Amino acid sequence: MATGDNTKILSLKIDSGLDRDRMKDCHTVISLSKTGLSIIVSGSEKRKILLSAHAYWPAMKDNRRLIEEFERCLYELPISPDHSASVQCLVNFQKFSLVPEDYYQKGKGQKILSYTAKLQKGDRIYTDHWPNSQAIMVHAIPEEISEWINKRFGQANLYHEATAIDRLYQFYPKSDFFGILYVSPNEADFYLTNKDKLQWYNKFEYQTEEDLLYFILYCLEQNKFLPTELQLNVGGLSLKGDKLRVLLERYISEVKDLHVPSAYRLSPMISEKELRENINLLGIL
Repeated sequence: MATGDNTKILSLKIDSGLDRDRMKDCHTVISLSKTGLSIIVSGSEKRKILLSAHAYWPAMKDNRRLIEEFERCLYELPISPDHSASVQCLVNFQKFSLVPEDYYQKGKGQKILSYTAKLQKGDRIYTDHWPNSQAIMVHAIPEEISEWINKRFGQANLYHEATAIDRLYQFYPKSDFFGILYVSPNEADFYLTNKDKLQWYNKFEYQTEEDLLYFILYCLEQNKFLPTELQLNVGGLSLKGDKLRVLLERYISEVKDLHVPSAYRLSPMISEKELRENINLLGIL
C-alpha cells in the first residue's frame, strides 16, 4: 500500500461483451468522495461483474473542481452509466453519525449531525436504515454535490459508503469477533462486530500505516476486545505482504483478504485482486 500515491488516471477493466445495448439491462454502483471515484457494473441478475474502474486524487475542498473530476472520469468510460437499468450512488463527505434506530427521530437528522460535524449552509441530510444492525446512518452531502447527482443520475438511490460495508458483511461467515478494514487513499473504514452484532463503526484519516494500526488497536481497547481474538478482513488498497499487513499480523491473531463473496462472478477481464479495490460497492448492488 502506498499511502501517498494518489493519481487521477482512471484504472479500468471491462468485459469484452459489454456494449451500449447490453448496458440497458445492467446495474451500476458509483462511489463518490473528495478523494476519488469508483464504479462497478453488473449484469442483469446483479451477480456477474462486467466493469470495474476507479481513480484517486488528493482531497479536494472545492466542490466545483470535484464535480469536474467526476465528470472527467465518467467521460473516460467507454459506456455511460446513464444507460444502465439502475444506478446506485455511494457518498462519503465525512459528515455522518451512526445512531441506534430506537433513538432516532424522523426529521432530527440535522440536529444529530450538529453534535459531531460542522454543517455548512445548504448541506443535504440523508438517512440510511441498517436493519440487520438496528441502526440509522445519518449523513450530509454538500448542496452542489447533491444537486449534481440528482441532475446527472436522475432517480439514482443514494447511500453513505458505510451502508455498503454493513450490507457486504452479511455475505460472510460469522465469527465471534469479526472486523472489516477497508482502506482508501488517506482514509479507512473500520467495521467491528461481536457475535454477529454491530459493535463499532468509524471512518478515519491516516498518513502512515502506523496510524492505521494505532487506530485499530485503540478501537479494540475501547470495546474491550483483545487483538488476539479478532478475525480482521482487509479490503481496498492493501495487499498481503505489504507494510500494513506485516504490522497488523504482529498484533492481530487472524488477518485475511476480504474476498469476493461466492454469490458473485467476475468477467474474465477482471481479477479478484483488481476488484478488491472496489469490493465495498458489491454491498449495494
